[in-house]
Amino acid sequence: MNVIILSPHFPPNHVNYAKAVKKYGDTALGIGDSPDISDELRNTLDEYVYVPDMMNYDAMIRTVGYLTSKYGKIDRIDSQNEYWLGIEAQLREDFNIFGQKPAQTDINRSKLEMKRIARGAGIPVAEGMEVESLEQLRAFIKKVGYPIVVKPVVGVGAAATYALNNDEELDHCFEYIHGRYICEQFIHGDIVTFDGFVDRDGRIIFKTSHEYNSGVMESVNEAKSLYYYNVTEIDPNLEELGRKAVAAFNVRERFFHIEWFRTQKNPTKYCFLEINVRPPGLYTIDMMNFSADIDLYETWAASFHECYPHINAKLKYSIGFAGRRVNEHHKHSHDEIMSQFSDCMVMAEPVPGAYADAMGEFFYLVKHKDTDRVRDILKYILELADE
Repeated sequence: MNVIILSPHFPPNHVNYAKAVKKYGDTALGIGDSPDISDELRNTLDEYVYVPDMMNYDAMIRTVGYLTSKYGKIDRIDSQNEYWLGIEAQLREDFNIFGQKPAQTDINRSKLEMKRIARGAGIPVAEGMEVESLEQLRAFIKKVGYPIVVKPVVGVGAAATYALNNDEELDHCFEYIHGRYICEQFIHGDIVTFDGFVDRDGRIIFKTSHEYNSGVMESVNEAKSLYYYNVTEIDPNLEELGRKAVAAFNVRERFFHIEWFRTQKNPTKYCFLEINVRPPGLYTIDMMNFSADIDLYETWAASFHECYPHINAKLKYSIGFAGRRVNEHHKHSHDEIMSQFSDCMVMAEPVPGAYADAMGEFFYLVKHKDTDRVRDILKYILELADE
C-alpha cells in the first residue's frame, strides 16, 4: 500500500504518521513545502518531494503523478490539517484514491452545510444565517439580540471570526468582512469537544472529550493564553450527540474533532458548533495517546488494513495543555512550574511557529488521573501576576 503524507512545514509529530505507515509494511511518501526536513523523518519516508508552493495545484498533480509512476497506485493521501483538506480531497478524486472527495469535504467544511446536516439529524444548533450586507446583519441582530458571532462560511480555526456586542463593534467589524460570512446567535456556555477516530464502517474506535478555559477565537483575537484538558468520563448526553454527528456527516476512516457549547443554563445540554474531519490541532493526538496509553498514529495506519489495535480504549488519565503568551506577565516562572509539578509534567517546549498565534509561544503538557488536579495545575501555569 502506498501512502502519501501531505504537509506544509512537517510539524514534529508527523514523523509518527510516517513511522506508523512503515510499521504496517506500507510505503510512506511525503510531499511538503520545506526544503529541509529532519533526518529522522527523511530516514523514515521512502521518498520526500519538495513542492515550494503547495497551493499550485498543477504542481501537486505532477508530484502525485510522479510518485504514482514510480511506486504504483496511491492508496491513501492525508494531510491531517484543516487548511489542506480541499486539496487532498481533489487529489483523491483526480487519482481515484479512497477517502473524502470534494463533494463531501465541501459539506464538512461549510458552516451553513454543517448546520443543515446537524439540524436534520436532530442535533441542537445555534440560530444563524449567511449575510451579504450590513442591513441583513442588523435584521438578524434585531431578531436574536447581541451578542452575535460572525465568521467565514468556510474557515480555518478562528481566523477572521468576531464576537460582536454592540452597534459600534458591528460597524467596525463590517469593514473587514469580505466574501461569504455567516452570523450566529452567541451561545453562553463552555466549549467542549467530542474527538476520536472512526473506522471504515463508521464504528467509533476511540473517543474522548476536551474542555477549554476559552475559545480559540478569544485566544487569537485577544492574544490570551489558552488551556484545555480531557475528562476521563464523557457525559453520556454529549457522547450520544457526538455519535449522531459522526453518523450524520458520514465520517469514515478518519479522525474527527467536533466542537460544542455546553450551555450555562443547563450543563447537561449541548449546542453543536462545528465538525472538523481531521485530528484536533498541534499535540492533541499525543495527549490522546497519553490519556489511554495507546498509539493513535498506529490506529490510523492500521485502519488501512481494517486492523484496530486499540478498540474502545479506556481513558486512564487527564492530559492538559497550557499555552503561555509572551505578551502576558505570568505570576509563576518556568522554574517554579517545573519544580512544583515535575512529577506531572509530560512536555514543556516552545510552540512551533506556525501554531503560536492560536496556542501561545510556549506550552506545557501535564498528566494526572485526577481531572481536577490537572485543571488546577493549568490554572497555576497561566495565572497572571496582577490577578
